[in-house]
Amino acid sequence: FTPKPVYVETDLFTATFSTAGGTLKSVVLKTYSDLDGNQLEIIKPGSSALGITLDDQSFEHLEFVPHREHISITGNEQTELIFRAESEGKTIEKRILFQANRYRSDMTLTVTGADRNSRTSLLWKGGLADTEGNPEENSIYTMVVTSAGGEVDQWDVEDLGPNGDPLPSGTISWVGLKTKYFLAAFILPDGRYEMNMTGENSPLSLEEHYETEIVAETNDTPLTLGLYFGPISYDLLRSQNQDLRGNFKELELDEIMDYGFLRPIMKPVTIVILKSFLALHNIIPNYGIVIIVFSILIKIVVFPMTHKSLVAAAKMQELQPKITALREKHGGDQQKVSQDMMKLYKEEGVNPLGGCLPMLPQMPILFSLFNVFSGAIELRQTEFAFWITDLSQPDRIFLGGFEVHVLPLLMAVSSFFQSKMTMKDPKQAAMVYIMPIFMTWIFWSMSSGLVLYWTMFNVLTLAQQKIMEKTKTGKKSLPHMFSP
Repeated sequence: FTPKPVYVETDLFTATFSTAGGTLKSVVLKTYSDLDGNQLEIIKPGSSALGITLDDQSFEHLEFVPHREHISITGNEQTELIFRAESEGKTIEKRILFQANRYRSDMTLTVTGADRNSRTSLLWKGGLADTEGNPEENSIYTMVVTSAGGEVDQWDVEDLGPNGDPLPSGTISWVGLKTKYFLAAFILPDGRYEMNMTGENSPLSLEEHYETEIVAETNDTPLTLGLYFGPISYDLLRSQNQDLRGNFKELELDEIMDYGFLRPIMKPVTIVILKSFLALHNIIPNYGIVIIVFSILIKIVVFPMTHKSLVAAAKMQELQPKITALREKHGGDQQKVSQDMMKLYKEEGVNPLGGCLPMLPQMPILFSLFNVFSGAIELRQTEFAFWITDLSQPDRIFLGGFEVHVLPLLMAVSSFFQSKMTMKDPKQAAMVYIMPIFMTWIFWSMSSGLVLYWTMFNVLTLAQQKIMEKTKTGKKSLPHMFSP
């Protein structure tokens, strides 16, 4: 037989199936665009999802007859796509329920006429597309993700070899494949499953190919599972806890999001920052302006801590001549130098760690901001102004045929002046020049949204330092209430 395409069109995506195996071949998202401005294909060309095998018998090349070849729904409408096939006395039926305003669909698989101890496997062959046109970055972000026994784990292609980590089995809640911005997931009902995964990487093209197999006992009992093909967005992933029939199951799909290290601390901070950021966008339509306003708000939040740190650093600078005199007085006797320095700190009321300690509470905020700005799908392909056309990518202009990222250079300038105002010790003079160069190297290829935020934050800190400098290290400044 000649395989034919079968289309399901909703408000959010167009899914293309094949009558060969009743497999899923394509998912085109309508509200996201590729690099050419077309609706976004998230399935890698040549991939095949939802294939079925029964024991050693594959049904991937068996003709599955659909009850309709084109389905279109809108609003809250729901509809089912039904595939049926027969082979050697067995009847295989797939029923896939769609809702026009949901990325989730629910599939019921029934195999009748099979042996009592038969095992049905659900297959995914291929992978997700490189939607950002950056094979190297895509290779880094592409992961197999699973939730088993309450633990969410991720594997890259190297982990799936014969020497890789053991794969989960038993109470698997869901299994999926993710890229930087998109996820394809199978959401499994309560029960016990086995999972087999393989992966290979092409060193030349950096393309990755995955094969995932989920094995379940059949016994003529329908297997009902959820399917998610869509963006990695916190609220969307949380909403997948409810299936299209209204049944609720806590999935924690949002655990695939990058919350960084110290997850118990970083996750709530990241969620609060993300929700605040998105709430601002409901008022301000331009995400670039949102980032600028957001940097001002964050600066207000951390102002007291920064103020204390700067005041402490200024006091330490005032003590430098006395500290130098102590070192000259005691020569190489470090014990004497340390003892007299501690006395000096006590007499002057200075904490030697006072410049660092107030900054520690800011670290979760700073790391969470990095997570949000480097991975939020809301910034994908969002334009700010002038040459900044995509806040999720580095900003680019071309001078004499060379690609130049302007924002990291502006950030380096702000970092230079900030270092120049802070580092008064002649021994630290080299750092005034080294730090901006180092920061430029770090931020050169980072998203313009993140660099815009960091540059704006530097400028605000410079302004704070200037005010303190003009008011004798902040002792008479308007925000004197924050002084130690």
